[in-house]
Amino acid sequence: MEYGILVHDVAPLPPDPRVVCAASWLDILPPGPLRAIYFGSEFCEFLLPDAVQVARYCKHAQNAGIEAVLLTPVATPGGLVRIKQLLYDLTAAGNAPAVVFNDWGVATLLREFFPALQRRAGRLINRGIRDPRLMEKEPFSGNTGERGKRLRSMLVSFGVSALETDPDLEGGFLGGGGEGMQRVLYLPYAFAASSRNCLIKADSAQRIDACFTKGLGTTCSGICRGESHRINRPDTHLPLWRAGNTVFFEVPQARVENHIGQADRIVLHERPTP
Repeated sequence: MEYGILVHDVAPLPPDPRVVCAASWLDILPPGPLRAIYFGSEFCEFLLPDAVQVARYCKHAQNAGIEAVLLTPVATPGGLVRIKQLLYDLTAAGNAPAVVFNDWGVATLLREFFPALQRRAGRLINRGIRDPRLMEKEPFSGNTGERGKRLRSMLVSFGVSALETDPDLEGGFLGGGGEGMQRVLYLPYAFAASSRNCLIKADSAQRIDACFTKGLGTTCSGICRGESHRINRPDTHLPLWRAGNTVFFEVPQARVENHIGQADRIVLHERPTP
């Protein structure tokens, strides 16, 4: 097993990547070396770092002798333009991070304009159920790999080198062998729901304009960057957080063991942030 960690700034890397998680996870996570840092944004195009910031992360990874992996989000047409420009600026400066796509438009952009960049399918490509209300109640199905087989084959034809996911209710998305792609699992937080409409952005705008819905269309100031807020719901005991336009939950450890057995790499998130 090898590890990646999601980073939010350039800081010293831990000798044991597992220490970024709560101590309760140490008994479940097998030992292994740190092989990659992940950075960027999976859920919001407004939170993507600029080319200077990405170059800094790439240099940080290079100095540590590990891989740099840029996370990219679901994107609007305007977002695709910004992502394309970001990748042009990076490659023109000699930087070549692996790129995780969570949008088929970004996947096509990578294949057509940046074929030299390693492309990896992100966790939003897996549309499996992650409902925390079911995660703590339903038995694990034990799916061993047939689910998602056609999608995995299509991703291979796209030149995708890795299949990345968080734990879902059914399991089996990573497949028995992953069709030759590296199989990557995200822990300990899964996303329960995400939206193009960001309630935090709208709430911030409402302080200026009394109409809440007008805030949905305003420019994002990125006030949610690195932040999350606990949510309490009467229909689940699992810890929930709202972070920007996304709701995360901590995956029950009983759900994780089977998924770990299918993974080649685990990407650890210190906290649930967009």
